[in-house]
Amino acid sequence: MVSKITQYRFLSIFMFLFFIMGPLSTTQWNKIVVVIIFSLAFITIFFCTLLSNKNRFWSLAIFSSLFYLCAFIVSLFAILLTREYLTSDFIDSVIVGRLFTFVTVLMTVYLLNVWLVASDEKQLNKALKIAFFVLFIFILLGIWQFIGNLIGIPFFIETRDWMHGVPSAIRSLVPKRLTSISEEPNFLSPLLIEYLILIGLVVVRRSIKYTLYTLGIFVALFSFSGGVYINLLLLIFVYGVLSLFRSLMNGVLNGKDIVFILSIFIFFVLIIFIGDILLEFIYYKVQGEAAGQSSRSQFLLSLIQLIADSNFSQLMFGHGMGTMGVLTSFGLPREEFIFRITNNFYLDMLWEGGFIGLGFIVLFFTSLLFFGLKGYMNNRYIEAGLLLTIHMIITSLYRSEYLSAHFVWVFTIVLVCYRLGCIKTQRVNR
Repeated sequence: MVSKITQYRFLSIFMFLFFIMGPLSTTQWNKIVVVIIFSLAFITIFFCTLLSNKNRFWSLAIFSSLFYLCAFIVSLFAILLTREYLTSDFIDSVIVGRLFTFVTVLMTVYLLNVWLVASDEKQLNKALKIAFFVLFIFILLGIWQFIGNLIGIPFFIETRDWMHGVPSAIRSLVPKRLTSISEEPNFLSPLLIEYLILIGLVVVRRSIKYTLYTLGIFVALFSFSGGVYINLLLLIFVYGVLSLFRSLMNGVLNGKDIVFILSIFIFFVLIIFIGDILLEFIYYKVQGEAAGQSSRSQFLLSLIQLIADSNFSQLMFGHGMGTMGVLTSFGLPREEFIFRITNNFYLDMLWEGGFIGLGFIVLFFTSLLFFGLKGYMNNRYIEAGLLLTIHMIITSLYRSEYLSAHFVWVFTIVLVCYRLGCIKTQRVNR
């Protein structure tokens, strides 16, 4: 009994520290964060092994974890199939670092599964509060950055906050984009969505809740990140649809549903009036990107062509973990090797893990989606977990951080929400 309590203390200390450090992987201290998490995870597993208690696992957590990890195991196996393309530079500068990160993620996911079953409702709620507090610090630092930009006080760290892709009229009013301590707005945008979702779980007083929402939306607005705008709009639409479906099943419409229906009506009215202009803009934008007018689109077209030219085994198993960093070895002209990632999880995984690796990622998201859709109607924790899952799916369209502390951090929060939802549902059904 004493050894079991001691093991749980080790697990709790590690997990609470992980909840603090996870979002820091979006900052310039990312490598330091990974080393710290690796060291803490190794020490925790070592002591827990010495205590040698039998561990139990939750089926949802273990299966979703295995789906996620198997995608990278496939990409590791793929290195054997493409080893003739790889040089010493790949071993020296790419795969060693990726393997270190993968082992860190592997240990973290294992400890998460052990801790999740051993934790009670109080500990799980504490974990959500810690996660929210860390995100709130990011928001406050974003506000501080905005004030400093206006009065000419430099931010205390260098970030990629320049105003590219923003109209000149806005650049004349707002000197820089908000990044908080993240390296760039694109790294910050997922954190902003996670902050907005967690507010509804950890904050009770309505006045405080709306104030916190306002601060988060303010930072999101002045980040000038297209990713966060689209992500937020899609999530609001999904939330509206889910809420409307729940109300229809219960036979009563509430105020939120009426506002959502009116908003959809106004949207379609606007489309009728400005639809031609909007469609023309989208047409020329897509046509320009398809023609490779930007460096990003040129790179994507070149990568898609490389994938299309791959042999059967490469299409099935991919080209190997980390090989996005050595695309010239697979025939990409050096002048077209502009980026090491596509900023799209699914396309990167298709390259590194093939259709099998991508299939495991689809299973990973599907398992989390299915659980959330099955139980969200009567439980706000499961609903929050479902929204976070959809958020991860959307974010993966414009972020390639799938093998990172932050991705595992969000996955952990999803499972914590689902676990809390199960505990509360079981209590009601007794």
